[in-house]
Amino acid sequence: MSIRLRANGSFTKMGAIATVLLILFAIPVAADVAVQNFMAAEVVTADACFTKTPGADAASATGFFSFDDTTTVTDDGVDLLQETSTIQAFAGDRLLYSEAVDFNNACGNDLTLTFLSSVDPAGGLAIEPATGGIWDDVNVSFYLADPAGIVVPGLPGTWVEMLSVASGVVTTPGSVVIADGTTSTMAVVVDTDDAVTVGATGTLRWIAAADHG
Repeated sequence: MSIRLRANGSFTKMGAIATVLLILFAIPVAADVAVQNFMAAEVVTADACFTKTPGADAASATGFFSFDDTTTVTDDGVDLLQETSTIQAFAGDRLLYSEAVDFNNACGNDLTLTFLSSVDPAGGLAIEPATGGIWDDVNVSFYLADPAGIVVPGLPGTWVEMLSVASGVVTTPGSVVIADGTTSTMAVVVDTDDAVTVGATGTLRWIAAADHG
């Protein structure tokens, strides 16, 4: 609502008083005025455009590296994918997987990808065991292929380190831009102490966050 005052020759004293009263009554005197706007959101389902698929290492018959893209975790009754890699580590060795998982962008625009160490919706910790255990004897680094990356000894091409665990401490140092219609391959490097307890297991959880901006 708006009020405009216009001066003219016939603006009488009575008219001025009436106008002032109109202005006074138009101004809310209480602070409990509520304004309601009605809104709606329409949710439309579609196939995922940012996907992960097994790389050559996962398809290898050795079984040293496997990738399961069907595992789910439930959050408030909704099953969310929790794609899971199983990585073999050998006592006293450095193991390099150069074609572990492919990250595919079919979203119609470039994606900036980062890895975020995180608990999962079901409450699984970002790193288990949280202290000690296998992480006293195993260091792991995850890389994504990138033309602007660095050379990593033992891996072909150039890479950006996305997530690493050393002495049980998780860091997420890098990010990669995956152009629309292209794929970036993840590599994994695992260093295992020769005194590691054979058969020990550990779990890492993270979010692959793809930013359309």
